[in-house]
Formats: sequence, C-alpha cells, structure tokens
Amino acid sequence: MPLKRVTYFFLTCFLFCLLINQQAFAQRTRKTRAQLENEKKRNLEKIAETKKALESARAKKELTVGNIKAIKEQINSQEEQIGLMEQDMELIDVEMKDIVAAKDNLEDKLQQLQQEYAAMLYSASKDSGKLNKLSFLFSSSSFNQLLMRYKYLQQYTENRKAQVVQMNKVAALLRERQTNLEGKKSDKKRLITAKVVETKNLEQLKTQQTQMVGELSKKEKDLRREIEATNRSVTKLDNLITNIVAREIAKKNKERELKQDKEAKLAKTNPAKAKRPNKAIIELDAEETTLGRSFGASRARLPWPVQRGFISDRFGVKEHPVLHGVLINNNGIDIQTPSNATVRAVYNGVVKDITEIPGLGRVVAVQHGDYFTVYANLNQVFASVGQKINAKETIGTAGSSGGTTEINFQIWHNTERLNPEKWLVPR
Repeated sequence: MPLKRVTYFFLTCFLFCLLINQQAFAQRTRKTRAQLENEKKRNLEKIAETKKALESARAKKELTVGNIKAIKEQINSQEEQIGLMEQDMELIDVEMKDIVAAKDNLEDKLQQLQQEYAAMLYSASKDSGKLNKLSFLFSSSSFNQLLMRYKYLQQYTENRKAQVVQMNKVAALLRERQTNLEGKKSDKKRLITAKVVETKNLEQLKTQQTQMVGELSKKEKDLRREIEATNRSVTKLDNLITNIVAREIAKKNKERELKQDKEAKLAKTNPAKAKRPNKAIIELDAEETTLGRSFGASRARLPWPVQRGFISDRFGVKEHPVLHGVLINNNGIDIQTPSNATVRAVYNGVVKDITEIPGLGRVVAVQHGDYFTVYANLNQVFASVGQKINAKETIGTAGSSGGTTEINFQIWHNTERLNPEKWLVPR
C-alpha cells in the first residue's frame, strides 16, 4: 500500500513538472516567435512603402536618383525578409525538436503507467479468486481490523481510478503534441514555398535595379551637377545650424554677464567677480536642462517625423547609388513619404529658425534644450519662430526632391551631428 501511494505521488509530480516545463517552453517560444513575427510585419510594411514609391515613379515616367534609392531599399528589405524566413525555419526546427522530445517522454510515461495498471489489475484478479471483498472484510478478527481492511479496499479502488485518470491526461498531452508537430511541419512547408517566391522577386528587383542604374548613368554630367548643387545646399544648412547654436550660446553668455554685473553692483563692499570665459556650448536654465535630459533619454523612442515612409538615404558617407567612385555625405537621413505628407515635431521644443535653402526647400529648426532637430525640404510650414511646439504637432508638409516626395531629418547635440536613425522608434 505505501508503495502504491509513493508511485501515485511521483506520477502526479511528474505530470505537474511536465506541464510547468511545457508552459515555460511555450512562453519562451512565444516570446521569440512574437519578436520574429513583429519584425516580419514591420519589414513587410517597409516593402509595401517602397513599392508604392516605385509605382508612383513609374506613373510619372521619370527616372531619378530617388527611384534608385527606393529600389535599393526595397532590395535590402527583400533580403531581410528572406533572412527572417530562414530564422523562422530555424525556430520551427527547434520547436519541432522540443515537441518530439516531449512526445517521446510522454510515450515512455504512458507505457509505464499502462504496465503498472496492468500489474494492478492482475494482482486484483488473483486476490478476487481467493476471496471476495465481503468475505475479506467479515473475516476480520476485530472491529479495528475490519476498519483497516475497509480503508485498504477503498484506497486500492481510488488508486486504480487515479491511475486511469493519469493515463488519460498523458494520452491527451500526447495527442496535443502530435497535433502541434504536424502543424509545425505544415508551417515549414509553407515557408519553404514562400522563400522560393521571395527569392525570385529579389532576383527580378536586382535586374530592375541594374537596368535603372545603367539608364541613369548615361546622364553623368547632370548627376554631377546635381551633386554639386546638393553639396552647396548641405553647406548652407550646416552653417545655418551652426549659426543657430552660436547665437544661442552668445545669448546665454550675455545673459550670464548681465546677471554677474548686476550682482557685483549690489555687493558694493565686494569687488565685482571676474567674468567667466564664454562657453562653447549652450548654458541652459533649469527648464531647458530638464528638457535636454529628457530628449537625451529618448534614444530609440522618438516618433517618426512622418507617419508613413522609409529611409531612402542613411546618415554618413557612402558611395553614390549611380556614379562609381563618387562619395556623398548625409548629415541626417532622407525619408521618402507620400505626396503632401504631414511633417511633425518628434519632441517638445521651441521653433528657433525657419528659412528657405535652394535645393532643400523650407527648413525648420527646433530646439530641445541642448539638442536640435532639423526638418528640411518642406513644401509648406505651419509653425512660427519662437513658437513652443509639442511632440507630434504639425510643422508643415513634405516637399518634392528629384521626382520623389522626401524630407531630410537631422538631430544635433550642440554642434555635434547625430545619426537620427538610432533615435527613432524602429520600423
């Protein structure tokens, strides 16, 4: 009797631990699966945006560098999608391996339970051949012995019922694992088919890119003139931001000097304090310091300046998409977006400057403490200098550049240029 109790206890513990382990594995898998599915969803949205941009360009029947950037970004997204599919298949293999291991374990335990139940029935049949339950009870030598025998028979019956329940539970889990396994196999087959299709699409895109680059490279002189004009516009924009920062520094230095002079006059018995040298960075008041720190803590969490769109040109120096050996630089990122798209502030701040630069359209600079965000190539501007603006509040509308609707977005910390892509919420 004690042995049967111990067996029942350990079987219950086994099932409990098995269920807990399966739930923990499912949670880990779901987390990984959720992350992967989220990445695939974001990437498909990016592919859809680039397709729209290319379809719009085809409708205009005008081939530009912006179109080359769009198809290059679509190729990158297509390659990323194939990579995500491969990760998905690897994850399915891991899931299938764990399901098979759990299934084999359950089969072993079910066989063990069935053998123990068979032994229990055999033992019961042998005992019933010798004496029935009533004779077993009434042959007791005392009332206490009768009670003990009654409890024994009762517990024996309960053990048999419990054994059947345990076998049914294990069998149900086994059927569930088998269903999961078949589902994973089907998922993998669908992914393999989809990957073949996406790979063909990628090859077609690369062929299309080669044709577009070949056609546009015939206009080398025009492209070089375009690069020179862009460089002049970028230099003007750099000077604009540098002057804004310098102006804010000079303003703060002047305010500090006036404050020191006032304090020196009030303290008649003490000589005026020596003026501190002017600082090369913006000296902030308490409110501006709080705003700057808050902005600085928002890395990878800032909303995009447009609701829809994709990065068509990234931060830093890179090779020109058409002309070999020609390097181009971007102090921010270019974002292609639908026509007349609304441009919005990415954070609370104060509009410090609005100007127009040939080749870059209207430009708005917003200060956030010792940080600045710059929105260039705007068609219309709805803000005004000195205006306090909130995150996601409209600044203007996106303008056209080289046959595509595109804005340039920059982030500066004092006079240091930062990579905006690292500050925006990932898409």
